[in-house]
Amino acid sequence: MCGISGILAFNQVGAFYMINLAKSLDCLAQRGPDARGTYIEDLYAVGHRRLSIIDTDSRSNQPMKDETGRYIISFNGEIFNFKSIKEKLENEGIAFHTNSDTEVLLKSYISKGPKAFEELVGFFAFTIFDTQEKELIVCRDRYGIKPLLYYQDEDKFLFASEMKSIMAYNVAKTIDKGSVLQYFQFNYVPPQHAIYEDVHKLTPGTYIKIKNKKVSHHTYYQLPLYTGASKAPSYENAVQEFKQLMEQSVVDRLVADVPLGSFLSGGLDSSIITGIASKHYDNLHTFSIGYEGLAVFDESEYALAAAKHFNTKHHVFQLSAKDFSDNVFKALDYIDEPFADSAMLPMYILSQKASAYLKVALSGDGADELLGGYNKHDAEVKFRSGNYPQTLLSMFHLFSPFLRESRNSKLGNLIRRLKKFDAIKNMNSTDRYYSMCLTTPPGILKNVFVPSFYKETLEQQERKREVVHHIREKTLDMNDVFRSDLFTVLPGDMLYKTDMMSMANGLEVRVPFLDHRLVDFLMKLPSSYKIDSERRKKIARDAFSDVLPDVIIKRKKKGFDVPVQDYLYKNEEIRNFLTSTLTSQFIEEQGLFNKDFAQSMVPSKRKSIQSDPHLWWAYFVFQYWYKKNIIDRSK
Repeated sequence: MCGISGILAFNQVGAFYMINLAKSLDCLAQRGPDARGTYIEDLYAVGHRRLSIIDTDSRSNQPMKDETGRYIISFNGEIFNFKSIKEKLENEGIAFHTNSDTEVLLKSYISKGPKAFEELVGFFAFTIFDTQEKELIVCRDRYGIKPLLYYQDEDKFLFASEMKSIMAYNVAKTIDKGSVLQYFQFNYVPPQHAIYEDVHKLTPGTYIKIKNKKVSHHTYYQLPLYTGASKAPSYENAVQEFKQLMEQSVVDRLVADVPLGSFLSGGLDSSIITGIASKHYDNLHTFSIGYEGLAVFDESEYALAAAKHFNTKHHVFQLSAKDFSDNVFKALDYIDEPFADSAMLPMYILSQKASAYLKVALSGDGADELLGGYNKHDAEVKFRSGNYPQTLLSMFHLFSPFLRESRNSKLGNLIRRLKKFDAIKNMNSTDRYYSMCLTTPPGILKNVFVPSFYKETLEQQERKREVVHHIREKTLDMNDVFRSDLFTVLPGDMLYKTDMMSMANGLEVRVPFLDHRLVDFLMKLPSSYKIDSERRKKIARDAFSDVLPDVIIKRKKKGFDVPVQDYLYKNEEIRNFLTSTLTSQFIEEQGLFNKDFAQSMVPSKRKSIQSDPHLWWAYFVFQYWYKKNIIDRSK
C-alpha cells in the first residue's frame, strides 16, 4: 500500500508547478514510510511513497520503468491474482525482473492496453505514462477502495492519493458550497464531489486518458444489473457458491510478505472473515475494541467469543475518554476534507494499536451494502412489503412528541428509529431512500445556515438525483437500494474512513467482501436471498452456520457507534476550541452559519447535548477543518 502524486503539464506555465512535487509527497509520508521515489522529465513528474507488503526488495520501489524505459508506473494497491497473470505473460515470452505485482500490472498493460484492467483482482489506484506517445493513464479500482483525486485546468492535470497532496501544488482553495451542504446532510461529501471546486474524485471502475491536452474518461467495469429471479440459481446452490467465493476471496487476501491479522468486531462479517483466515493462516492475530463502563456501545464480548472459537491470538483494547482525547486531533489533522462519521475515531485508534503488531489487516467493509445489513435496509423491506404494524405505528405517532430519543440507551435508540420510521412511512421509494441516507433532515438544515447560503438550487436537485437515480418505484426487490449504497455510501463514507484512518498509521486494510467476483455474483441474485422481513444477510448466515458460534449467528446487527456524549462533548480541548476560536466575529466573517445555531453548538457544562449529537460533531469537525485549511493556511 502506498501513496502516489504527479503532474502532467500542458505548457510551461503548468510545468512551473512541478516544483511542488516534493512537498506533495511529504503529505503522503504516513501512507508510505518505507521508500520514496520520483520520476521527472520536461512536462511530467510523478512520485511514490511505498509501504512494502509484497516483494519488499528495493528493486520493486517506484516509480517503476519497464526495461525499455518507455513506460513509467506509480501504483497504490494490491493485485491478488498477479501470479496467474504473470504466468500467462511469461508463456507469451515476456520476461520479469522482480517478484512484485507492480511489474506484472505494468507489463500486462503494455501487452493488452486498458483491457488488462478487466482481469485484475484486487484494489488499486495507479498511473502509467507512455514517454514516447506522451500519454497518461489514470485508473481506479472497481468500488473505490483506494482513493484517487485529480485537478485539471488549462495548464495542467494533477493527481494524488489524498486531497492534501493535491492542494500542496498551490492550486486555488475555493470551497464548493454544494459539497458543504451535502456534508451536513450526510456527514461526508458524496464521492462524486469534493470540498473544493475543481478537485474531483475519480469514479470507481473508470480510467482517464490524457493525450495532446485532451482528457477523456472511460469505463472498464460496470456493476451487474439484477435481471430477474428466473435467471438466478436456487437458494441452496447460491449458498454453496457464495461460500466458495467468500473462501477464495479471503485466501487470496492472505498473500503478504509481512505480518497479517484481522479486525474482529464480533459481528457476522468480521467473524466469517476471521473464521476462514484462521484455517489458512497460522497464529492469526485478531483485534477489537471496547468501551470502559459503556455497555451499550461495547461489543468486545462477542469478539472474544469468536476469537476463542477460532483460536486466534486476540487483542482487546478497552477505550476510555482519555484514548479519545489523546487521538481526536491526530485523526482530524489527517483527514483533508470535512468528514463526520464519528466511527473514524475508534478506527484510527484500532489501526494505531494494531500497527504495532502487523502491516496488513482484513476487514468486513462492504458486507452491509451488499447483503442488507443496515437498519434502513430492514425498514425498506418492511415498507415495500407492507409488513409492518401500521396501527401500532399510528398510536406511536400520537405519543412520539413526548418520548425522548437517544443513542446512549437501547430504549432511546429504539424511539429514535421509530420516529424516523414514522416520519418516512408515507414517502415514495426515492424520497424515502434519500431521507434514510440523511443525518440532518432539511427542516433542521435550514436553521443551520444563513438564508443566503442555504437555498434550493438546480445544482442541489441534480445532486439529489445523483444519490437516488438507481432507486426504482413499485418493486419489492431491494437490489436497487444495494446498488445505490455501493455507489454512494460505500466509497463516500465507509471506504474513505477505513483507508484514511488505517493509512494514517501505516496499515493496509483488505476487504474480502469487495472481491469483484463475489460482488458480481451477489448483485445477480434476488434480494430475498440476502434479506427479508425476518432476517438480514441471510445467505451469509446460512453459508457459514456450521462454522460460526451460535452467539454470532443469532445476534442482531449493531453499528460501530461512538459515545459522542461521553467522550467528545465533554472533551475540554474541543470545548476550548469552540468557545475561544469560534467567536461571534469569526462566525460573522465566515458567512455560513446562522448565529443562533452557532451559539447552540458551543458546549455547556450540562450533562447532555441539547442539540443532535451528530449534528454537533459535524459542526465541530467542519469548523476545525475550516480553521486549519482555510484560515490558518491563508496567512
